[in-house]
Order: sequence, then C-alpha cells, then structure tokens
Amino acid sequence: MTNYLANLLATSLFAGACCAAEAPAAAKPAAARYTQATGSGALTFSFVQAGAESQGSFKQFATELTWDAANPAAGTLKVTVQVPSLDTQDKDRDEALRGADLFDAKAHPTAQYVATSFAKRPNGALEAVGKLTLRGVTKDLRVPLTIKPNANGVELSGDVVIKRLDFGVGQGEWKSTEWVGDDVKLHYSVPLVPAK
Repeated sequence: MTNYLANLLATSLFAGACCAAEAPAAAKPAAARYTQATGSGALTFSFVQAGAESQGSFKQFATELTWDAANPAAGTLKVTVQVPSLDTQDKDRDEALRGADLFDAKAHPTAQYVATSFAKRPNGALEAVGKLTLRGVTKDLRVPLTIKPNANGVELSGDVVIKRLDFGVGQGEWKSTEWVGDDVKLHYSVPLVPAK
C-alpha cells in the first residue's frame, strides 16, 4: 500500500510538472478594425435606360471593416448608404429614383450591406459573404473585393451586379424592363484608416 501511494504521488507530481512546463498557447493577434476616411470614397451605380447606360452615385455612405489577412474568414464588413444622397446629374430623374415606385427613399432612407466573413474564390480572388438590405428587402449577396494596404491603412474596392427587381426597386410601370434594365452595376472604392 505504501508503494502504491508513493507511486501515485510521484505520478501526480510528474504530471503537474509537465503541465506547468508547457508554454501557454500564443494568443492570436486581433483582427484590425478600419473605418472610412472622412470625405473619401466612391459608391457608383450604372443601369441601362432607353437603351443607353446611365450612371449615378451615392454621395453619403459609411464603411466599417474588420480584417486579418491571415484569417479572412474572420473578417466583417458593413456599408451603410444614405439613399436620398443618390445623384445622377439629372434632377427629375433623381426625384423619380427617390420616389415610392423605385428606391422609396422616404420610407427606406438607408440601404446596408453586412458581410460576416470573407472567402476565397476558386481563382484565388477575395469575396465578401453577406446580405444586402435595400428598400426593406434583404437578400444574400457575395461581393468580389480587393483589399490593398496603403500608406494610411487599406484600400477596399469591388464591383458587383444586382437585380433591382429582386429588391422591389420598380413598382407599377417601373416593373417593366423595356425602358429600364433589371441589372444594376455597383462599383465601390474607398480608403479606410485604422479605427480609433
């Protein structure tokens, strides 16, 4: 019995020493957080109207990015757009776009894209995996993106095509694609700086 207790005590001490000797796991560095640089960036859109391409932009939007190049899946992206800030350089068209049959900017003054992760495409390109909420409708949307370091932080850019009718942007006579196409091309380019 004495030998048994001695062996048990020795085993316990040896196990404790081994555990104490193990180095603690290195903590993973936190992903960097970025916000849109004040007064910067471009969010433009283009669509076909009466057989010709028309262009516009949103003058007011905000971007938040969490990014770790070593772990893209842990990244997040949030872009919040002030819909009434749309501008196509045509007052009458802008008023129509803000109206109830199209963007319905009065009832839905903001649009938002929220990505909860990033993924690599088969060709190695990066894409955000998230959801777009526009005119009160939320749909899954994967957005191809490029994230490049710059002197002050990172530059985020990308292009994607959405179907306006999927989000109800086109009621009444605007549901027809005879004069206004269903496809809307979005282009996004914005410099981001470390969040404070």
